[in-house]
Amino acid sequence: MRGQNMRRQKKGVIGFGMGARALAILALVALVLPPSFAAALNDKIVARVNDQPVYEWEVKLAEDEIGQELAQVEAEQRSGILLRYVIDTRLMAQAGEKAGLSNSEAFKRRTLYSKNRSLRDAYFEKNIRNVISDKELRVIYDREIAKAKPVPEIKARHILVKKEEDALDIIERLNRGAEFIELAKEKSTGPSGRRGGDLGYFSRGRMVKSFEEAAFALEAGEISAPVKSSFGWHIIKVEEKRMTPVPAFEDLKDRIKAQLVQQKSREITSSLRKSAKVEVLDKALAKKMKAVE
Repeated sequence: MRGQNMRRQKKGVIGFGMGARALAILALVALVLPPSFAAALNDKIVARVNDQPVYEWEVKLAEDEIGQELAQVEAEQRSGILLRYVIDTRLMAQAGEKAGLSNSEAFKRRTLYSKNRSLRDAYFEKNIRNVISDKELRVIYDREIAKAKPVPEIKARHILVKKEEDALDIIERLNRGAEFIELAKEKSTGPSGRRGGDLGYFSRGRMVKSFEEAAFALEAGEISAPVKSSFGWHIIKVEEKRMTPVPAFEDLKDRIKAQLVQQKSREITSSLRKSAKVEVLDKALAKKMKAVE
């Protein structure tokens, strides 16, 4: 049913107003800024390239730069890849220096841009990321959780078949002692069949109406009569009924912080713009920028 859009999207517990689309994009940029600018303080030498030292902080900054691309790489391999990246960067830099590229206008422009970006990163970490305390996050958590009302939810399995007679045959086999999970793996045409029909926990509003009504009418351990929906015929087994558990602070902490970082980033960039003199001389670009405000 997941693959057939039978399950509807569930909203999260914590939410903030995200503002205009352009500000949301800028906030997203803020979230991917290097998380450990202070790592550059470590002066440990980890390698040499043509007698020039390679520092541990270079490897740390390389991880900030390309770490997301290595998310699927095993941890013990990641540091070796990062060091190789730094060494190759140094080799090309040396080759570029030898070729006189450090005197080119293109290099000077890149250097200026990199300087501004690095200062942005340092300012962001000091004035946005590092000023958010666990105490502040806990206040937001407590406030938002207090608004959340627990709702009934159930844990269920189902077997989906195309014809009613197939569903009746399955119920007969269940009555004779067949295992629900094994029959789901054998007979169900839905994507959950390979998991023994497991749908996990869900609350009202997450499934199509006929399925939902039948499922919530059952007690834990009960199996339904055949239930018809636009997907076919279902046999439903409810395994557990409960009220939605309250998410723990640690489970939501990173999400709350990410949203608070967005909020603070918008506030600071807005304040900086208001106090600065910004002139967009290209009329076409000015119009495009205005369109995304």
